[in-house]
Amino acid sequence: MAIQALSTRPARGAALMAQTFGIPIPPPAELRMEDYRANSLNQPPRFRDALRTGVVLLGTGVILPTVQAARITATLGFDWAFIDAEHTPMSPDLMTDLIKTINYYSEGATAAVVRVPTHSHEWMTWALDAGAAAIILPHTETAEQARKAVSNARFGPIGDRSFPPFSQVYGFTDGTPDNKPLLEVYNDNAAIIMQIESDLGARNAEEIAAVPGIDGIMVGTVDLRLSMRLPMSFGGPEPEFIAAVDAIETAAKRNNLSLIAFGMGPMLEAKARKGYTGLMIAADMLALISGQTAGLTAGRNLMKALREEEKEEKERSTNGVVAQGL
Repeated sequence: MAIQALSTRPARGAALMAQTFGIPIPPPAELRMEDYRANSLNQPPRFRDALRTGVVLLGTGVILPTVQAARITATLGFDWAFIDAEHTPMSPDLMTDLIKTINYYSEGATAAVVRVPTHSHEWMTWALDAGAAAIILPHTETAEQARKAVSNARFGPIGDRSFPPFSQVYGFTDGTPDNKPLLEVYNDNAAIIMQIESDLGARNAEEIAAVPGIDGIMVGTVDLRLSMRLPMSFGGPEPEFIAAVDAIETAAKRNNLSLIAFGMGPMLEAKARKGYTGLMIAADMLALISGQTAGLTAGRNLMKALREEEKEEKERSTNGVVAQGL
C-alpha cells in the first residue's frame, strides 16, 4: 500500500537564489519515490516494487563520508542514493547515519541503497535495520554466495536474518499498512542486488541470477575488465569482454531481474537503451570536483580576457597619443 502524497504539497525551494547561482532545477521524476515510502521513514521503502515498474531510476553516489554532504544530496530529487561502504571507509554508525539522513532529509523521495563492503551478515543487517531500500553485494561469483546473502538478508521463513529488537521506536515508528507484520515489511520492501564484476562471476551469471530472492544484478565493468587482465575502463571493444557483459545482462533479463550500473556521461543513454533500470548518473565527489573546477576555469578565463582587454585599451590610448603628437 502506497502512502499518498499531498496533492497540494508546498514548493520546497524558491527560484531567486537558484537563478542567482545558476543552479538548474531538474524536471519532475517519472516515478515518485514518495509514493513508495513505508509508513515510517525508519523502515525501508517499497524499492522492490519501484524496480519492478521498469521505469529507469536515476541515482547519485554518496561517496564523501560525511552526513553534511548527504543532507544536501538528499534534497536534490534523485530517485536513489548509492552509499558506497565498500570503497569509502566508514564505521557502521556512519553508514547508519547516512541511510537515515537520506531517508529523512529527502522525506522519502530518495531511496538509500548501500553497497556493503563484504558478504558477511553484519554489514547487511546493519544497513537493512537502519532502513536501507536495498543492499548491493559486491564481488558475487557463485550461486552459493547469492543464496547465503539472501538467507542473511531475509527474515524467516524465507531466510535466517536475526530479529533486530532495537531498530524501531515501538509505538512510534513501527506502524505498518493494515497492521502487516513488521518483519514482512522488511522482507517485501528492501531489495537484494548482486554485483557481478569478475570473469568467474560472468561465467556463473545464469546460476546466480536464478537464485530465488534476488531483485537485481549490478554489472561492475571496471573490475570485470581487470579480472580478465584487460586495461582499466568502463567499457571496451574486446570480444571476450563484450561476451562477458552480454552473459550477465542476458541472465538478468531471463530471470526478470533489474539491471543496475554506473551511468555517468555518455554511458547513460547506451545503458538505458539496453534496458538498465537503475543508473547512477552522478556523485557528490564528482560534483564537488566539476563544480569547483568549472568556477575556477570560468574565473581564470575571465581574468585573462580582462587583462587582454586592458592591454588593448592601453595600446589604443598610446597610439592615440602618438598620433596627436604627429
